[in-house]
Amino acid sequence: MTFYPLEYIGKPPFGWQGIIPTKAHKMATKAVDLITSKLISVEEQFEKLDANGITEEMRPQLEQLSRTIIDEVMKKELSFVWRLLSKSAKDELQRDAAAQFPTAIANVLSDVKDNIHELLDINRMMVEGLTEQPEMLNRIFLQCGEKEFKFIEKSGFIFGFLFGLIQMFIWYYYPYLWLLPVGGLVVGYLTNFLALKLIFRPINPIKIGPFTIQGLFMKRQNEVSKEYARLLSTELLTSERIFEFVIRTKGLDPIADLCRKHVKALVDTAAGSTRKTLIKLAIGTVKYERIKHHAAEMVVDALPSSLTTMFNYADDSLKIGETLEEKLKSLSKHEFEDVLHPVFQEDELTLILVGAVLGAIAGFIQMIFVL
Repeated sequence: MTFYPLEYIGKPPFGWQGIIPTKAHKMATKAVDLITSKLISVEEQFEKLDANGITEEMRPQLEQLSRTIIDEVMKKELSFVWRLLSKSAKDELQRDAAAQFPTAIANVLSDVKDNIHELLDINRMMVEGLTEQPEMLNRIFLQCGEKEFKFIEKSGFIFGFLFGLIQMFIWYYYPYLWLLPVGGLVVGYLTNFLALKLIFRPINPIKIGPFTIQGLFMKRQNEVSKEYARLLSTELLTSERIFEFVIRTKGLDPIADLCRKHVKALVDTAAGSTRKTLIKLAIGTVKYERIKHHAAEMVVDALPSSLTTMFNYADDSLKIGETLEEKLKSLSKHEFEDVLHPVFQEDELTLILVGAVLGAIAGFIQMIFVL
């Protein structure tokens, strides 16, 4: 009932939707605030991005793209000259461009890295991702709190049995039928109350003789940190999701403008200052600028599909999972509690009262059997 159903079933007030899907936006906001305020800085992570390493990874595709661009631009803008050139001259020109093209793309990535705070609202990206996909939010809490939820299930047997023994003795001396539903209500309330408290309390270990007592979740900080970091870094904070979010919210224009700037600079570099003057005299400034524009637009058109090849390498460079795990493990116990506690805090009273209501229903069933 904490996690499911994802959509409301029934007609208010007689219906139910899982507590997490109901409060998905609020819970996502709490989780993201913890992540961005205490665990990770997007600017610091992007500082780790190795632009040259990424372009090296993309080199085969970039070389092919540069050859295609040279061939198409020359055919369109200087078709007569291109036909007259020998194959070896064409190959040399394409090799020169292919050798310099990765540098232009590396410069684009470096500019993106330097301006990431203007391009990316990481809080909005994460909150939207978790809110729009409550099943992902469910999965994060379910997998990180797997042992705690199993404890809640098992504690129902243990606490229910112990409180049931007390109820049995009371019933033996005071066999009033109304005691069954009332007792069931009290047992249901106390069972859930204790189970929820024992997950997080005590926060710090307390020694009582040979025993050490500590909240179940608090004991598992290292284990939970590893799983939480893995889930976030593989399902939410991936370079592919970041790129998609930037394109969806800012459009392709900011990155496209960077591409145009560096590709045009590449054409100038490839032409060389002396050759550039001669080329302009030979073909005219307008046509020369048109060649640069045409080349830049071809790169922009190929950009989305080209970048998909670098996502895995970029994820390795960003090291988001490693950073998250390290920071989570270093949190104080009070701070670490906020990783899972919002699931219960948000509707803790509801969870306890549901236990009471179900206990009362069980008591009524007992009463019917007695009658």
